[in-house]
Amino acid sequence: MKCGRFKELMMASLDGEVGKDDLKELESHLAECSECRRELKELKEVSELVGKIELPGPSEEDMMKYWPSVYARIERGMGWGLLLLGAVIWIAYGVFAFLTDPTTGAVTKILIALPVVGVIVLLVSVVRERFHVSGTERYKEVER
Repeated sequence: MKCGRFKELMMASLDGEVGKDDLKELESHLAECSECRRELKELKEVSELVGKIELPGPSEEDMMKYWPSVYARIERGMGWGLLLLGAVIWIAYGVFAFLTDPTTGAVTKILIALPVVGVIVLLVSVVRERFHVSGTERYKEVER
């Protein structure tokens, strides 16, 4: 286990993330430990091989498949957006009629109130869940 810390330092040195003091300590250990020297040499070779790998770009056929899916997503997004906008306007009109028109019947008022209450319950549920999950989320520090 005496080499455990130095194996971590070897990986950090390959990534260029080791400090000057740690680098000096690693170099003195490598001067004494042939196993770590051999492992560092192998790690450097693997790192060089991985650095030479070139990933192929997308073919014309792949690009031709990609763009229709982009257009479909844009169209669906617009469709959902317009649907939601219409629903919000409809609900807003219903709330307006609910509050201002004295001739609105009880059944109509209930039919107007149900979706409004449903939306409020859903919003409260989402906010409560996000609040609960934010305290236990494992990938909070990960950036996309």
